[in-house]
Amino acid sequence: MNHNHEHNNSPHKDLLHILAQCADECDHCFDMCLENERTEQLVRALRACRDCAKICRVTESFVASGSNFAKQMTQLCADICKQCADICAHHEEEEQETMHCAKICRECEEACRNY
Repeated sequence: MNHNHEHNNSPHKDLLHILAQCADECDHCFDMCLENERTEQLVRALRACRDCAKICRVTESFVASGSNFAKQMTQLCADICKQCADICAHHEEEEQETMHCAKICRECEEACRNY
């Protein structure tokens, strides 16, 4: 589910790009995790990825529109990205998928904190 977002005129195009990439990666990780047996840790990863994808998409829209709440959204998004990264980094069943998700989430967290 790759959305080739175009924000070339935005002063925050790098942030918008990583938000879209993180949302897509979390959706992908969510889909991959659905295919496994539901352990307690896997359920935590599923919920974290779902929440992270949602907040990244909403934050992207707030930043793109220049909302007065964009700064607050990026801080909340950074916190949720960190939580998702932490959970996915410690999930071993789908290591390749979850480790990639954790990496993108950490990049997105950093970009949000630097907004």
